[in-house]
Amino acid sequence: MKFNEWIAQEVKRCEFEIGVYKKAVDEKQLELKEAQQQKREIGRKDIMNSKLHDKADASIFSIKASIEDLKSKISVRKSKITEYKSLNKMKPVRLKTGAVVNSKIVDEMIKKLTGKYWSIEFTQYQDGLQIAYINTRTGSKGSFKVYLMVVISDAVELPLFEKGEVKECSIHS
Repeated sequence: MKFNEWIAQEVKRCEFEIGVYKKAVDEKQLELKEAQQQKREIGRKDIMNSKLHDKADASIFSIKASIEDLKSKISVRKSKITEYKSLNKMKPVRLKTGAVVNSKIVDEMIKKLTGKYWSIEFTQYQDGLQIAYINTRTGSKGSFKVYLMVVISDAVELPLFEKGEVKECSIHS
C-alpha cells in the first residue's frame, strides 16, 4: 500500500470513530436529561427519599463521566488526524530494523558523523527513539531523539534508509 493511501485510510478511520463517539455523546446527553428529570420528580431531599436521591445522583455522575470519557476519545482521534496529516511533511523512512524515523533528522546527524568511525544504536521508548552513537576510536558518545509519532504498518511502502552506518543499527525495547 502506498504511503498516501495509508494516511487517507487512517484519517477516514479516525473520522468514522469520531462520528460514532459523537452519536454516543448525544445518546448519553439524552440519558442525562432523563436522569435529571427523574431526580426532579423525586422532589426535595428529605429523610424519606434520601436513598432515592443518592441513587439518582450516582446515576447522573456516572452518565456525566461517560460523556467526558467519550469527549476525550473524540479529542484523541482529532489529534491523531493532525499527526497523520503532518507525517507527509516529515518524510518518514524505514530502517532495516523496521523502525520508522524522520529522514531529515537522521540526515543531519549523518552529515556530522561523515568520515568518522561511529557505531549507532537505537533504543525505543514510548515517546520516540533515542539514537546513541559511539566513536569506535575515541570512545566518545552522543545521542539524540527522533519522533515515533504513529506506528506505520509494515504493509506501507516507505523508502529504506541506507546511508552511513545507520543500516547496521539494532533496536532495544
